[in-house]
Amino acid sequence: MITIRLVTFEDLELITNMGRRTFIEAFAHLNNPVHFNAYLNSHHVLEAVEIEFNNPKNQFYIAEVDFKPAGLCKLVLNENEGHPKLQKYTCLELERIYVLKQFQGRGIGNYLFKKAEEIGRDNNFEILWLGVWEKNLKAIEIYKKWGFSVFATHIFDLGGDLQTDLMMKKHLTV
Repeated sequence: MITIRLVTFEDLELITNMGRRTFIEAFAHLNNPVHFNAYLNSHHVLEAVEIEFNNPKNQFYIAEVDFKPAGLCKLVLNENEGHPKLQKYTCLELERIYVLKQFQGRGIGNYLFKKAEEIGRDNNFEILWLGVWEKNLKAIEIYKKWGFSVFATHIFDLGGDLQTDLMMKKHLTV
């Protein structure tokens, strides 16, 4: 059984560890360790996650399989990063969507995506968007399957290594 629930303050250590672990599993082997560790140790630490959690624009959700943590997502309400192609819309950013390696292939990412879509529609957001590393071809294909399309690029600073992210969006309103 897969359930999705809103993260509480008591979950901060759990989601910090999950985020750190999934980020390492997915990207450590593809990046320079110096840059990777600099990013990891500034963004995937309890202090940083607590600051994000306390920002009212941010919402975190955790996916559980039979009450075991399996994945998480972070949503940013009313976020368009000042991008000209997003400015005329009300936007919800899907900033993170992580699934632990042992739970991949079970549709957990899809459940988290559906939750993001539901929140977007329930709150009258017109666009759901995300950024994805241009080299993360597996994720890009999944996002396309979910109805996202590339509309721009932006730079992602991975601990001093400037990487290109594709910006992808999905219209939530017809």
